[in-house]
Amino acid sequence: MEVRPKTGSSCIFLILLLLQAGMIACNRTSKNEKAASDTLSANQVVTDTLSVQTSKIEEEDSRPPAKLLLEITPQEYLDILVKYDLSPLFLNADYKPQSAVYNGFYGTDHYRIEMYFASVTKDQKNPTLYHITGKSRYKKNITPFKGEVIVDTAMQFSNSNISPENTNVKGVYKTTGTFILREDSTLAGSGVFNGTVSIEFTLLTDSNTEFWYLNEIEEEEGADLVFDGEWVNYKTGKSKSVIWAKDIYSIGDSILEDFTIGERDVMINPKYRKLGWDSYWENAEWWNDSPHAKL
Repeated sequence: MEVRPKTGSSCIFLILLLLQAGMIACNRTSKNEKAASDTLSANQVVTDTLSVQTSKIEEEDSRPPAKLLLEITPQEYLDILVKYDLSPLFLNADYKPQSAVYNGFYGTDHYRIEMYFASVTKDQKNPTLYHITGKSRYKKNITPFKGEVIVDTAMQFSNSNISPENTNVKGVYKTTGTFILREDSTLAGSGVFNGTVSIEFTLLTDSNTEFWYLNEIEEEEGADLVFDGEWVNYKTGKSKSVIWAKDIYSIGDSILEDFTIGERDVMINPKYRKLGWDSYWENAEWWNDSPHAKL
């Protein structure tokens, strides 16, 4: 006798199978849709972030540069040097006596050295040439010198942050050149300083010049005037590095680690007192005390 399944039971069983398959499919679809939604949201975040970053970069790129040096022709520079005298910049004539001394670093240990310019005169025939006399002090040794500075190249700042109301400023320039300062060869341990010099200054409508303080030159770090070179002993030929500047604070940290400390009241780090900086605030006019006053 043949036994046949009941038709009703088979239908119910088939319907249950179909419903289960449908639920699984729906669940997979829901998960896929959620994953796709999450991916879309993540991509949108990245896109929005990149958009903001790109917008920020474009905004920064659209800003005018803080400084931009433009070349000027040799004739333009010569015209400036003929009309203007840069010697007051070298002399620090408008400052207190102790400010007439330039401080710097000498040798591999970067011991303090002081340079005093007693006179700076512009050559009557060559407007790029300046004659200098003065003295150096290293530890307790005071030695007179004389020499020359040649300022042979210049560039102009196209954006120098000059206020429109400041009509007294005609332009801001950076000039570079070379120097050689010869110590008295009859004195023991004497030699010659030589190297490069750079100055950042303004031309004024009254035919005067002054240092420019509102820009920061990358090379000089805002020091306004920097002499960078070496000292060579006359007899032995041995050399030592030397650098001095109008504003020693602005270059000190690039020479010695943490040379300056403090934020509002900046001072020289006490750990460098042993390198000659313990007498930095003394006002003794050592250049007038030397027995070798003149060459």
